[in-house]
Amino acid sequence: MTKKYTSVYLCVVCVIICMLIWYGVYYIESQKNLVVHFFDIGQGDGIFFELPNHVQVLIDGGPGNGILSKLGDVMPFWDRTIDLVILTHPHADHVDGLIDVLKRYSVGMVIESGSFYPTPDYDEWNKLVKQKKIPVVYARKGQRVALSDRATLHILSPQEEVVGKRFTNIHDGMVVSKLVYGSTAILFTGDGEKIIEYNLISSGISLVADILKAGHHGSKTSTTQGFLDAIRPRFVVISVGRKNNYGHPHTDVVDRIQASGIDLFRTDINGDVEFMSDGKRVWKSN
Repeated sequence: MTKKYTSVYLCVVCVIICMLIWYGVYYIESQKNLVVHFFDIGQGDGIFFELPNHVQVLIDGGPGNGILSKLGDVMPFWDRTIDLVILTHPHADHVDGLIDVLKRYSVGMVIESGSFYPTPDYDEWNKLVKQKKIPVVYARKGQRVALSDRATLHILSPQEEVVGKRFTNIHDGMVVSKLVYGSTAILFTGDGEKIIEYNLISSGISLVADILKAGHHGSKTSTTQGFLDAIRPRFVVISVGRKNNYGHPHTDVVDRIQASGIDLFRTDINGDVEFMSDGKRVWKSN
């Protein structure tokens, strides 16, 4: 090997070593806190969070298989397990990516509504869940999942079990959840619309959260002023595709959020959005 190629080889090795060191430092530091990733997954939802005890949760998978590269960016390459996968509802822009996740990862448990929605995508999802014998919990209000001694996932909707129920609007069977970590909280709304927001407010449960994942990609059907007032979030994230065909997010929703003095982040503008929490405060970390 010539001196020229030896020098190039050594430089490449040094770069790789530096990258591994920085990755190790970041990963170790991040594991002291809850880390939440709102992925830029296109016109859909894909949210992943990991707790300091290494419990990992994925909420929705977006359209296509882009979720796989996103998970590869935030999970160690040797980690092929996800403790909990939540399907908020079976529309393609939420379930498609999860089909690929089920094929490539070992999933500990699934939470979904189980409502009736006969599409090829959802049929494939159900087939894989059964084939892999993944335990399924059908969501309903009042359920709690203890993720650590400091973290609990609260299921806020549907109001009752809706397994096999046919909805005129499948959004009415949405799985809405709230992650409480210490004294901080994050509200995940899927594509929940005004009727769900009204029911949540009327239920009397505490909706207060530091972060709100805005419903239905910022559509005018969601994120009412009353809902924002009940949550009082510091941050709102809108998961939305660039130049999408639906006009999301609606200008009224964006104006409403900004007029309330809330910091707004959009995946079509900001890309992947990451937050951390130490159980006492929440901050944007990327």
